[in-house]
Amino acid sequence: MTGPVAVALDVGTATTRIALSQRSGVPVVESRPTPRGDLAIFLSKLLESGRKRAPGTIGRTTVTVPESWLDGTPYGIRAYERLRWTLLEELGWPDVAWLSQAACVAADALARAGRPAEGSVLVCDLGARTTGAALCEAAGGTLRVTSVAVAEGGGRAFDTAVAASAPSLPVSAAPAASSATAVGPTAGFAELFEGARARHGRRAAVVLPRAWSHPRYRDAPVYRVGDADVTAGTLISAFSATATALRSVVARALAGSAPPRAIAVSGKFGVFPLVSRVLMDELAPPEPPMVLGPAAAVRGALRIAAGGMAVAGPERPSVVLPLHRLRHGLLEVREVPLDPSAEFAVQDGYAVLVEVPAEGPKLFAVKVDGRDVPVRLPGLAPGHYRVGLRPSHACPGVLVLAPAAGGEPRHYPIDPDGTGER
Repeated sequence: MTGPVAVALDVGTATTRIALSQRSGVPVVESRPTPRGDLAIFLSKLLESGRKRAPGTIGRTTVTVPESWLDGTPYGIRAYERLRWTLLEELGWPDVAWLSQAACVAADALARAGRPAEGSVLVCDLGARTTGAALCEAAGGTLRVTSVAVAEGGGRAFDTAVAASAPSLPVSAAPAASSATAVGPTAGFAELFEGARARHGRRAAVVLPRAWSHPRYRDAPVYRVGDADVTAGTLISAFSATATALRSVVARALAGSAPPRAIAVSGKFGVFPLVSRVLMDELAPPEPPMVLGPAAAVRGALRIAAGGMAVAGPERPSVVLPLHRLRHGLLEVREVPLDPSAEFAVQDGYAVLVEVPAEGPKLFAVKVDGRDVPVRLPGLAPGHYRVGLRPSHACPGVLVLAPAAGGEPRHYPIDPDGTGER
């Protein structure tokens, strides 16, 4: 007889991973390339595959949310809402907890033998599309993300730069349409390049840091892709934009803070040898960064789901929705709190509905920490809408207005300056 199975899910731009707990303590981890469509079917099959090796009743499911999805940009908002809709509406998964990806990586780092169980952890995540840094604080078995910075650029930009700098490199047939693998200049090349990095990883770990400090080594071949060599100089040049982005996000995440007790590097591109070298040069930590690999977030999320560590939400501003209605001939105003952990606002057990008149609202008013803040609603059709709030580390939150009759929800970031221009 097995106990409840904790589940953790990490849906990345390039790869999706799911982890399930086992009594042995060794989790089952399944990974697949993230598809461009049919996400619900894909996730259902991925869970089914994992459950063959980890049977039992599913308990809580913890889902990692990349910091780039919480930056208030249209891409991040759409990606976050797409996953919420898939899991909650299409698949109907119960008891889902949404957690910062950085907090999950920090949880994995703090579980490592010989590492402090408390204190500050700088998490640097380098994925396919973005480079991010987050400072996390751990105390009393609870984690909190205190600062976040995200920049564009990651593994795909690096692949593109390498391919562009070496036109003699081979390019194979483009990947299947169902794959999320890069297309364009790196179509096909990305797969060949990934294979070369796997084969020549040890050589890269020795040659690249040396060539970074000593230019005379930059003509040394590092990877063999087809019949062509990729030199250290080519790789260093291609990495320069990512190095700049990494320095920037680290400086922003650590602004005004003491040096972290530990540094953890995650993401598929985080294993590239020069990532740790940049961090060593910038921060001069007493110990090298922990390179945790691409599965760090899902491992940490599983630890949290199984109760091994708790995560406290960041300190967020209070956002309330003033509602006006006529009652016994008098105008009554009630303030409904908008909770980013809830799907939509509820008042007295009923879903809160707001009406958008035919002429359309010029501004939608909310209160942020007691201050009136207008939000513009361009392109919103007349009708009745459910109202929700999604978290963001870049603004007080993102308003979600979902048609009561069904249809695609609209998203509107709340301008922190209160001008309604965001």
